[in-house]
Amino acid sequence: MPFRSLLSPRLSFRGLLLVLACVLAPARAQETGVTGTMPEDLLPGLGTILDTALKQSPSMIADELLVATSDAQRRIVGVAPLLPNVGGSIGYGKTVQAISGSSATSGESGLIYNASIGQPVFQWGALKNQLETQKVAELIQEKNYADGYRNFASKLRREYLALIVEKIDLRNAQYDLKLSQAALALARDKLQHGTISPTDITVPELDADEKQLAVDRAGEAYLFARRTLAHEVGLKDLADESIPLEIPKPKYSADAGEYLLAGLLRDGGRNILQAQIDELQIHQADLSYDIARVRLYPKFSANAGISQATNTTATPTSVQQTLVSTKSYYITANWTLFDGLATRWAKVQALDYKRYYERQLQIVTDSAMDQAENSRHNVDFAWRALALAERRWQMASGYLVHTRDELRLGNVSQDDVSAATNGLYLAESAIASARADFLSSWSDFVSQVGADPAMNKLPIHYVRDLR
Repeated sequence: MPFRSLLSPRLSFRGLLLVLACVLAPARAQETGVTGTMPEDLLPGLGTILDTALKQSPSMIADELLVATSDAQRRIVGVAPLLPNVGGSIGYGKTVQAISGSSATSGESGLIYNASIGQPVFQWGALKNQLETQKVAELIQEKNYADGYRNFASKLRREYLALIVEKIDLRNAQYDLKLSQAALALARDKLQHGTISPTDITVPELDADEKQLAVDRAGEAYLFARRTLAHEVGLKDLADESIPLEIPKPKYSADAGEYLLAGLLRDGGRNILQAQIDELQIHQADLSYDIARVRLYPKFSANAGISQATNTTATPTSVQQTLVSTKSYYITANWTLFDGLATRWAKVQALDYKRYYERQLQIVTDSAMDQAENSRHNVDFAWRALALAERRWQMASGYLVHTRDELRLGNVSQDDVSAATNGLYLAESAIASARADFLSSWSDFVSQVGADPAMNKLPIHYVRDLR
């Protein structure tokens, strides 16, 4: 197909990105990455929280225990059946035997024992596939752990950014209360000097009470969010000093977003963790089918044993006991000829599971690509919204500087400066919210396309398919 036809107006956005990825990726001179663009790059305190959460978070510790149990399950179900089975018994005592209707008896004292060892020799690959099935199950649990941390990291980023905004809102509410209290103090002074009536004090008192309620609510919301985040991370508390009053200006490159999205689309969404899990489930279903296929085949094993037991020789007039030692070596074959069609339905079940996870894989990859495209657009929207908030902040900052200059010239009062300061604080809250929204959108997008740098903290086989 000519390249010109690929650029027809009917070409979808996804198709265009696929074309760009195929053309640009091999010849790319400089990799477009996310270094320096994530929230933890701008806020070191958040980076510490992410590191601490991986080690101390109750939810991550619980997930880590599930990985440990899957490792134990692999050893119990997968490794143990491949190893020799050794057993035996031992006893010491006396055996007395007599012939009925005769006075002849015999007794023998000594050590009675038996010991045996068995080793599977050939089972048509069933035990090997059983071990492989357990290895796959452990890989699935490890990737579930990784996906859990990926989602948890995104959640912590959002909560930490929101906590900064709440702290700024609390600062603003406290400043607003300070202005109201100053107005109330002035009104009370006027009341004492008789320049206003008692009814005129009601409005400033009500305003101060409302502002105090707003401060109390904002303070409680901030403390609750800080305490909740600390407990999620595995800490008793987060110091107020560790929460800044500003979110630094984000770094953003639209080319980086397009490159990351094109990479996801080029791979068909197969590199995301849930897709890897579904592919492992498909492989597990194949192994289950191979195990079921040989269920009715003869199974061979090698056995050896040694024993010592009492041997009795009896005649009508006498009985004699001796201790006899026995050694044995043999190959056994266990063969189930009919199992009530269980093997047939086990194969049907394995094939149904395979078809189910193949369908799930298709659903997951299609959904991942759709969500990534939508998330990519949301990043652009958040960046545009941030630009508008930046302009409003610049206007508020410039107005405050102008008002202070006018105050020095005697053209405005201190109340005008306070009002301008309050306006700047509101603009700072708005810009902090816009930056938090953008950073959350960007980090979520990076996480969705499988490029989250936080995943580098995990073992590589947790994140990548290394089979």
